[in-house]
Amino acid sequence: LLYRSLQQPAYRRHWGERFGIGLPSFKDEGPPLIWIHAVSLGETRALTSLLPAIANRYPEHRLLLTHGTPTGREAGAELLKPLADAFAETQQCYMPYDQQTAVDRFFECYNPKIGLVIETEVWPMLMARAKAHGVLMLLVSARLSEKSLSKAQQTRRLIEPALNAFDRILCQTENDMQRILQLAPSAKCQVCGNLKFDAKLSEVMIRQGLQWRTVHENDLEIPMDHHGFVDFESQSKSSGPDRQVRRWLLAASTREREEELLLKQWQALHEAGKQGTVLVIVPRHPQRFAEIAQVLEQYCPARWIRRSDSSFPRLGPSIQVVLGDSMGEMAAWYALADVVVMGGSLINSGSQNLIEACAAGKPVILGPSIYNFEQAAKQAIDAGAALQTESSQVLKLALELADQPGRCQTMGENARRFVACHQGATECVISVLKALRSF
Repeated sequence: LLYRSLQQPAYRRHWGERFGIGLPSFKDEGPPLIWIHAVSLGETRALTSLLPAIANRYPEHRLLLTHGTPTGREAGAELLKPLADAFAETQQCYMPYDQQTAVDRFFECYNPKIGLVIETEVWPMLMARAKAHGVLMLLVSARLSEKSLSKAQQTRRLIEPALNAFDRILCQTENDMQRILQLAPSAKCQVCGNLKFDAKLSEVMIRQGLQWRTVHENDLEIPMDHHGFVDFESQSKSSGPDRQVRRWLLAASTREREEELLLKQWQALHEAGKQGTVLVIVPRHPQRFAEIAQVLEQYCPARWIRRSDSSFPRLGPSIQVVLGDSMGEMAAWYALADVVVMGGSLINSGSQNLIEACAAGKPVILGPSIYNFEQAAKQAIDAGAALQTESSQVLKLALELADQPGRCQTMGENARRFVACHQGATECVISVLKALRSF
C-alpha cells in the first residue's frame, strides 16, 4: 500500500478497512443489507444498470459497496449519488484482505443477507467465511480466460471450494462457464451475459465530449450529427472549401509500454497524412500520468498538451497529441473520437473493455491480444464494428479509417446494434435474485 501510494496517494487512506478495522457503520440495523463487491474501475462501471435495477427491486434496503482500488471507490461514489433516495442508506469501504480475522470482522460488522461479487474476485477465505455467516453469494458477470484457467489450475485446491461456495455463478458466455466447470465441476453455473453491455454511458460526459469537438482554433463550430460524427454536408455548406475538419484518434485505456509503441508509430507516419489529426492517449491507470508526460516530452516536445491544461480543448497549430490526464471522462473521450484504438490489446494483457466504445457508436481498432474480451471482440469484428491488426499497424489503420467518414459512421452504427443485441444481463441477475431469495 505504501509503495503504490508513492504514485497514487489515495492508497494511503482507509488502511484500517483493509484489515477489517474502523469499518464505516450504518446508523442502525434497519432493513436487510445488500452487499456488492466491485474491485476496480471496470467492475464498478459495469454496475451502472444493475444498481438502479436492484434499487427498484429492493427499495428502502441498505446497500454496501466494497472495492479494492481508489479508482473503483471514486467511481462507486458517483454511481451512488443519484440513488441516495432509492436506498434506506448506503456505505462504501475497502474489502478486507483475505485473512480470517479481517474477513470475520467485516461480516460481523455488516451482517449482509446477500453478496454479489462482480466478474473475477474469487477469494478462498472470503467464500468460506461467507458460508459460515450464512450469506447468500452470487458471482455475477463471471469470466475466465484460457490464460487465467491455466493459472488457476495451479491453485485448484483453493479455487475449487471457493467456486463451489457460490450459490450461483452467472457467467458472461458459454465458454466462460465451461472453463469454470473445468475448475469446479460441481459449481452452480448458468450463462447470464455480460453486465458491461447494459452499462450506461454518462450523458453529461457525452455532451462534454461533443462540446470539445466543436472547439477549433478559430472558434468556429463544427456541425455534427446526433451520433457525434462530423456532418460533412453541413460542414461544406457553412465553412467553405478551405475549412479543415479536425480528426481525433483515441488510444483508450493504454497500458505500460503501449504509449511508447504508439508514439513511435505516430512519428513514423507521414506528416502530410496526419495533418489535421490529433492523437489522444488516455492511460488506464492515473498513477502513470506523470510517467506518460515524460514519454511525450521525449517523443514530441512542444507538440503535445494535457487535458488538464487551461487552454484545452483549444489546441495550437503545432499540437498533435493530447494526454488525457483526468478521471471519469472516458465517455467524453469516446464522444470526441472518430476512431478508437483499444488499449491493452497491443501488448499481452488481453485488451481493455471495447464495449463502451461500441456503445458510444465509434469504430474500434484492436491489436492481437484480446483474451480478456475474446468473445465480445470476435463478435464485434463479425458485426462490422471493429477491426483487428498487428500492434505495429494500429495507428496506420486508424488514420486510414478516419479518412473515410462514411465508413466510420457505418461501423459506428454497427457498433451500437452489436451492443443492443447483447444486452439483458441485468434482467437475468434480477430474475436469479428473485428465484433464490425474497427479502
